[in-house]
Amino acid sequence: MHPVKPPVFDGQYAARDSDCVEALDGKVQQLFEEAFRASWAREETAAALFEIAERHAKIVSRQNEA
Repeated sequence: MHPVKPPVFDGQYAARDSDCVEALDGKVQQLFEEAFRASWAREETAAALFEIAERHAKIVSRQNEA
């Protein structure tokens, strides 16, 4: 498995969000494939990953408020 690529530049820049998506996309695809091989349906895998992402987003939001 390849490591996650770091941001292209330090600090904020216009394409940082899309660079992050690109950096994580392969890892997420691999996770989908592993779940599928373990007999999880793609739909339930997508729903589970969405739920996990929402949970993490809420945690980050609370941390930023503190």
